[in-house]
Amino acid sequence: MNPEPVLDREALERLPRQQLGRPSALKPAVWRIAAPGGTLIVKDVLHSPAWTRWIARAMLRRERKILSRLSEVDGVPHLAGRIDRNAIALTWVPGRQLDKRIFRARPRELMRQMGELTTRLHAAGVFHLDLHQRNNFLVDERGRLSIVDFGSAVAPNRLTRALFGRFLRRSDEHAGYKFLARFAPEELTDDEARTILEQRALRRLWFFTPTSKREIKAARKRLS
Repeated sequence: MNPEPVLDREALERLPRQQLGRPSALKPAVWRIAAPGGTLIVKDVLHSPAWTRWIARAMLRRERKILSRLSEVDGVPHLAGRIDRNAIALTWVPGRQLDKRIFRARPRELMRQMGELTTRLHAAGVFHLDLHQRNNFLVDERGRLSIVDFGSAVAPNRLTRALFGRFLRRSDEHAGYKFLARFAPEELTDDEARTILEQRALRRLWFFTPTSKREIKAARKRLS
């Protein structure tokens, strides 16, 4: 069942906006919209090429269903409603993108928040699968971490979770180790360094666990 439209297309086109993400054949345009009730994030595939728009719509519907499972989870965008079959609206999550300066200021505190937030996602049956990208983390003025962009996320059924849940969880749970190796390698423990090296082997079989050469170098240095 589709949620009620939060805006219609005509009203959307009249509102002030800021583009946050460029569209591609399959990825939606992402806009920050100054709506009457407050700031919204709109994901819109209307201008995707005609020959891929049906796929982009299907991916947007999947993301909408995933977000509907996270309505009780703090620290993530929530589904505000739909515009039409080509667009959905999300609540705006304030904060700055995670970077080296922000992470190095409080590495262990941010690691703790990452762990707690991914645990809440998994309890809701959702796996993000793209947490190695720092632009998917926002940190607000009070130091609270949020996770955004669920375009690559999955919410598998019970059988799939039983078969692959361990690997899906590890992809999300171990993302923080990569930020330690990348931004604060002196903070790595031996166990965390070994985990990073284990992920390198998994990369050949499991594309959700990419590991850069810099992270491998930091892990090896820690164990040398």
